Amino acid sequence: MKRNLLLLAAAMMVALAGCEKDPTTDNPDTPAGNDVRAYVLNEGLWGGNDASLSLITKEGITNDWFAQNNGRGLGDLGQDMVHYGSLLYVVVHSSSTLECVDPTTGISRKQIDLSNRKPRYAVGHEGKLYVSCYDKTVVRIDTATLAVDGVCQLSGMQPEQLCVVGNNLYVCNAWQYGEGNQAVYDSTISVVSLASFTETDKITVGMNPGRIKALDGSRLIVACGGDYASHPACTKVVNVSTGSQTQLDVAATNFDICNGAIYLYCTTYDASWNTTVNFYKVDANTLSHEEILADHKNELKNAYAINVDPKTKNIYICNSVYGVNSDVYVFSPAGAQLNKYEAGTFANKVVF
Repeated sequence: MKRNLLLLAAAMMVALAGCEKDPTTDNPDTPAGNDVRAYVLNEGLWGGNDASLSLITKEGITNDWFAQNNGRGLGDLGQDMVHYGSLLYVVVHSSSTLECVDPTTGISRKQIDLSNRKPRYAVGHEGKLYVSCYDKTVVRIDTATLAVDGVCQLSGMQPEQLCVVGNNLYVCNAWQYGEGNQAVYDSTISVVSLASFTETDKITVGMNPGRIKALDGSRLIVACGGDYASHPACTKVVNVSTGSQTQLDVAATNFDICNGAIYLYCTTYDASWNTTVNFYKVDANTLSHEEILADHKNELKNAYAINVDPKTKNIYICNSVYGVNSDVYVFSPAGAQLNKYEAGTFANKVVF
C-alpha cells in the first residue's frame, strides 16, 4: 500500500504507539558479513518527531545512533537516505530538512533547511544531490558547499522518487489531494535536463508512479501503485532511448537493483485488509522472474523496504509494524536467513 495510506492509519492509531527502546546489540555472534556496515533509516511516526538512524556492524545493531552522536534527533518523518560521496544524506519530510551525516562518526556536518518544501527522495550525480519535494519542485544541492544552488519547477502532481539516466533526471509524478480531500493520481514521469535544470518533457507510464531507478544506461524501472481499485499496480521498464515500454509480469510495492537483477516484493490486501506479500528476483536482461524467500513471506508480511548490499549481495528486508520496533532481516543471496535485528519505528531503508 502507498506510504501515505500507512501514515493515515498511523495517525488514527496513535494511542497504540509502543515505547521506544534503549539501543540494543542483537546476535553479535552471527553477523551479516565480516565487515558489514549498514545504515537503517527509521521513519518514525507521523507527527512523532522521532525519526532515527540505526547502525549495523559485525558487533550487532546500535539504535538511536544519530541522536547519540549529535545530542538531538533527526526530526519528523525520515523519508529517504542515500550514501553519496563521503556523506549520508537523510531526507526528513515533515521537518523539511536534509541532514548531511558523516558515515564514520554519525556526526552531522550540516542540517540544510529546505523551507517547508516537504522533501521526499534524493539521488546523487556528478557532485550534486537532487531532492524531490512536495511543493512540486526538485532542489539541487552542491555537495562541495552543502548549499542549495538550484530549484526546478515540475508540472505534474506531487513528486516521489527520482533517478538519473544519461543527461536527464527522471522524476515520478504520483498523486495529490483533490476536491473533498480525495486522492487524485498522475501517470507521468517528468524529464529534467541536467544541463538547463528545467523540465523538458513528460513520459506517460502507469497510474500513480512512485518508485523509479536506473536499470542501466538507457532503461528505467518504474513501480506504479495504481488507485487501489479499478487500476491495479504495475511495474514498467522504460527505454528512454527508444521510447518503448515493457510491463513486468509482477508488480512491485518496493524494489532494489543489484548486479543485473531486480529484487522486489509485492504486497496485496483482500477485502478484510489481510496481507499477502511475495518476493521476486527479476533478470534485468530477460525480465523473467523467480520467486525468492518463499519460506519466509508469512513472517515478512509487513515488509516496508528491500535493499541489497552491492558487495555481499545479501538481501535486507525491513519488516515494520505499527506500535512496535521494526525488524531488519538479512538473507544470503541463496535465501538463507543470516540475521535478524531489532531497529527503530518504521524502518524504511537500508544503505551500505
